[in-house]
Amino acid sequence: MKSTQSILSQFETTAGIWLASLSQYSEEQFARKPDENSWSIGQVYNHLVTGTRLYQLQQVARCLEGKKNEKNAGKKLPGKLTFLLGSFPPLRIKVPPSEIYTPKQPSNIETMKTGLEKLITIMRETERKLAGASAISKTSHPAFGFLNAQEWFHLIEMHFRHHLHQKKRLDRFLAQS
Repeated sequence: MKSTQSILSQFETTAGIWLASLSQYSEEQFARKPDENSWSIGQVYNHLVTGTRLYQLQQVARCLEGKKNEKNAGKKLPGKLTFLLGSFPPLRIKVPPSEIYTPKQPSNIETMKTGLEKLITIMRETERKLAGASAISKTSHPAFGFLNAQEWFHLIEMHFRHHLHQKKRLDRFLAQS
């Protein structure tokens, strides 16, 4: 497994791409969707920032606490493959729109800029806590199975990279419209 410092470094590089790209969008572009079943680029940013903060980092914290976590459970096949490859497969993952999963359109670009900057700081703080993390204290991911704190941390980095494919598609759409 990669060191948490190298994972953090890759995350900072990828998050830097997301952060720098914010200046290329108008507020109108930030909310424009290719169709009613697709996300806007603003929703993708909100998915990354909010999902990481409210779900993935919460799982890291639960693993670090070590209370009532699965100690001997393992990864499902998709989780094994993702971690073996070090990235999500380059596939589009289509989830039906829902109140729970579909991210809201953020109020504005500045909100996402602030959220992303805070998230980078939180990731740096979290990386420092991982040195003493137990490899057997795990929580369940719906698709990947049981992950420990370091694996959840790595998943955040892979998730940010995975959505660069979606960003590229949306950027092409915005350039053409």
